[in-house]
Amino acid sequence: MSNQSKLPIKLTASRRFAFSGLSRIVTAASIGLCLATGATAQSIATDVGASERINIAGQLSTLSQRIIASACNLNSGITVRESQAVLQISAQQFGVISEALLHGNRGMGVLGDETRARTLQVIDELNTAWGPLLEQATATAVAADDTAQIKALADQSDPLLRTANILVSEITGQYADPVALLHADALLIDLSGRQRTLAAQMSKNVCLIASGINVEEAQAELAKSAKLFSDTLSALRNGLESVGVRPPPTERIEEGLQFAVEEWDAVQPLLAQVQNGETIDQAARQRLFFAFLGIESRMNNVTVQYDKNSKLGL
Repeated sequence: MSNQSKLPIKLTASRRFAFSGLSRIVTAASIGLCLATGATAQSIATDVGASERINIAGQLSTLSQRIIASACNLNSGITVRESQAVLQISAQQFGVISEALLHGNRGMGVLGDETRARTLQVIDELNTAWGPLLEQATATAVAADDTAQIKALADQSDPLLRTANILVSEITGQYADPVALLHADALLIDLSGRQRTLAAQMSKNVCLIASGINVEEAQAELAKSAKLFSDTLSALRNGLESVGVRPPPTERIEEGLQFAVEEWDAVQPLLAQVQNGETIDQAARQRLFFAFLGIESRMNNVTVQYDKNSKLGL
C-alpha cells in the first residue's frame, strides 16, 4: 500500500472493522463524548454550555496526541484495524468539536456562537495547524515503517498541543463564571480532562520510542507526562487543598477515579520497561496501546461526571 493512500475520513467507515471487546468500549466512549452532556445543559436556561465548552476544548488537546499515537501504531503494523479506526474517529471528532466551539451544538450542550475575539483567534490558529497534520496522519499506510513521515508528525505534536492547551486556558478563564460555573468545578473539569491528554501523549511517546523516532525527546516527555498523570490522579482521588482540588464530590466519581488508579497501576511494569530503554515486543506494544485508550476513556467518563455535578447547585 502506498504512503499516499488516504483513509476516508468517515465515521461510518470504522464500522467495517471487527473490534476486540476493549476497543469497542473505547471507541463507543469516544464517539459518545460529543453527546454525553448536552441534555443537562439544555435544562438550565442561563447556561450556554460553560462546563461543556471546557470539557470538549480539552478533548481537542487529547485528539492532537491520540491521532499521532494511532498513526504511529498503524505505521508500525500494531493493532492495525483498531489504530485505523481510532485515527479516523479522531479526525472526525476534531472537526465536530471545533465547529461546536465556534457555532454551538445543542446536542453537545454548547449553545450559541463564540464571539470573544481572543478565543476565535486561538481556534483559528489551532485549525490552521491541525490541517497539515491531519493530511499527513490520514495518509499513513499500514505497516509502512515510514519513520520520516511519523517523525514529521511528531515534530508538529508539541506546537499543536501548546495551541490546544492555550485554547483550554482561554475558554476556562472565559466561562468559569460563578453564575454558571464555579471556579472550583472548572478546575476539576480541566484537570480530569487533561488526564485524557496525558494518556494519549504517553501512548504516542511509547510508540515513538519503540519505533526509534525522536527517542530522547520522547523518553523525557514520557517521564514528565507519567509523573504529572500520577500526581494529578492522586490529587483528584484524595483532594489537594493547597491548590484548591476538592476530594471526589460523588460516589460515582470516586469509583471512576479508583478504577483509573487500578488501570494506571496495572500499566506500570510495561511502562517502566519503556522508560528504562528496554525493547518491548509487538504484543507489549499492543497492550500499552489498548491500556492508554482505556485510561483515556475512563478519565473521559470521570470528566463528564464532573461536568454533570457542576450543575447540581444551579
